Amino acid sequence: MGSFFTKKMKKIGVLLPQSKSFPKMGKEFLNGLRMTLSKEANFEIKIEGIGLANNPEDVMNSIQKLINQEEVSLTTGILGHQGLNEIHNFMDGIDEPLIYADFGSIAPADLSDRKNIWCNSLNLCQSTGMLAKYFGDNSIKNVAISTSYYDSGYGFVQAMENEFQSTQQSQFSGHFITPLHPRENEASLMQEFISTHPSDAVFAFHNGVYAKEHASYLKENKINKNIPLYTLPFSVDERVLEEYPEVFNETRCITSWFAELDTPENKIFVTDYKNRYGSLPSVFAVLGYENGILIKNYFEDQALSSQTLIGPRGSVSVSADLKRTEYSFYLVQLIYQNDRYEQQVIEKFEIEKNSKSISSTVEVGGWHNAYLCH
Repeated sequence: MGSFFTKKMKKIGVLLPQSKSFPKMGKEFLNGLRMTLSKEANFEIKIEGIGLANNPEDVMNSIQKLINQEEVSLTTGILGHQGLNEIHNFMDGIDEPLIYADFGSIAPADLSDRKNIWCNSLNLCQSTGMLAKYFGDNSIKNVAISTSYYDSGYGFVQAMENEFQSTQQSQFSGHFITPLHPRENEASLMQEFISTHPSDAVFAFHNGVYAKEHASYLKENKINKNIPLYTLPFSVDERVLEEYPEVFNETRCITSWFAELDTPENKIFVTDYKNRYGSLPSVFAVLGYENGILIKNYFEDQALSSQTLIGPRGSVSVSADLKRTEYSFYLVQLIYQNDRYEQQVIEKFEIEKNSKSISSTVEVGGWHNAYLCH
């Protein structure tokens, strides 16, 4: 099969969700994908939109169109978690390969019994668990949560609680959740909450408009001047940092990738992307780029479970157990100086195997769309 495909143009189907908060998500994923799957390498890309990635019937209809009408040889793209088991069953039933990306906003699905399905993830829940372990290892005993009504509906609190219960070294000091319609005095309410819930650190996770709301509260109440603030990457994305200079000085963020990551592969990726598209790449472009490498490897030997790729995030391997990507994470500190933020790596967490004990094929938690698609 490998030799057959290497001689012909390989059509790749791409499923792209919409996002008001990240309107360039699909385009940036495609940009990264096209850097590795070029026409010169005999790849042709076919695209289907899937809305908010919250309706499995719509997703499966798009897949059928790509396979039956466009005659694609493999499907990729960004998927959410709602109805994901149905999509997996569908792909198994028609015996077609799927290499998709997700954000890891809930515990990962177990793909070990899936014949031709692999996932490349940001593993946000896994990174939250690793941060919880870091808290325990560094005697950070009382942790306050700051998040939004939207973000609280996913698996981040559960991921941290699982680690707290496992190690018995840290605990939650309280949860401050901004409602869907924020109160006029939200910033002062946050400050009052922190003052009445003694904490060694605040863990914040927001995205899009909610991240900007959170930044505006911090600008007013300055609670992170007195208590260390830790975040997930979408709380301090490039747009938030540009709009709120100095507010996040000394904030620490756990992430698997950032544009300034000082590795040869990432420097090449960032330079090539800027030369080609005229802007810095996003993490969505990284997912597309990596998916492209995985797709090329699939057509070479179809044994992704034994593959290790080197890309912008460094060494990325595919778990033989869960058929998901695994890689290192970085605890990065933001330093604001000379009118700009710099990112300094405080600690590197080596590749950690995805645990089957937290994986599930059951539909659990979360709002009815893909995280970030709202």
